[in-house]
Amino acid sequence: MFGGFKNKKGNVGIIIVFFLILFSILIIGFGLAILTGVFGFVGDTITPIMNEVATDSGVDTLNDSVNYTFGLGNSFVQSMPWIVGFGYVLALIFSIVFVAIYSYNPNPVFIGFYFMLVVLLFFGAVIMSNMYQDIYEGTDIISQGLQEQPLMSNMILYSPFYMVLIALIAGIFLFAKPSQDDYGGGI
Repeated sequence: MFGGFKNKKGNVGIIIVFFLILFSILIIGFGLAILTGVFGFVGDTITPIMNEVATDSGVDTLNDSVNYTFGLGNSFVQSMPWIVGFGYVLALIFSIVFVAIYSYNPNPVFIGFYFMLVVLLFFGAVIMSNMYQDIYEGTDIISQGLQEQPLMSNMILYSPFYMVLIALIAGIFLFAKPSQDDYGGGI
C-alpha cells in the first residue's frame, strides 16, 4: 500500500504517512480559514453593490438574476466558516480512523521515532498557531474575517493541544492493538 515503506520487519510507513496527513490538515486548514475570511469580505462587499445596480436599472430580469446568483452565492460564502470548520474536524477524525483501520502494526521499536514525530508535530502546530494568532489579533479585513470563524479559529489557535491529543490517541491504536500477522507489534 505504501510502496517501499512496508516490509516484514516493521512498518514505519504508516507512521510517516500519518504525520504527513496531520501536517497537511493543519496547513490546509490555515489556508482555508484565510480564504474563507477573504471570500466573506468579498461577498459582503459585492452583493449589496450588485443589488443596488440591479434595482437602479429597472430591469426585472436583471434584478432576479442578481438575486439568484449573488444572493445564493453570498449565502453560501457566509456559511463557509462552518462548512470549513466542520470539514476540518472531520479530517482530524478521519486521521484517527485511518490509523485505527490500518491492519498492520509497526514494530514497538518505532515508538521512540513516533514520539519524536509527535514533538515535531507539536512544534509545527505551535508555529502555525502563532502565525494564525498574529493575523487573528489584527484589525484589518483578514483578521475580521478570521474573528467571524469561531470553530476554525479555536481549532487552529489550540492546534498544539488538539494535534498532540490526536497523535497520542492514534499512537494507542497503532501500537497497542493486537497483531493480526506474524510480524510487527510483538517482541
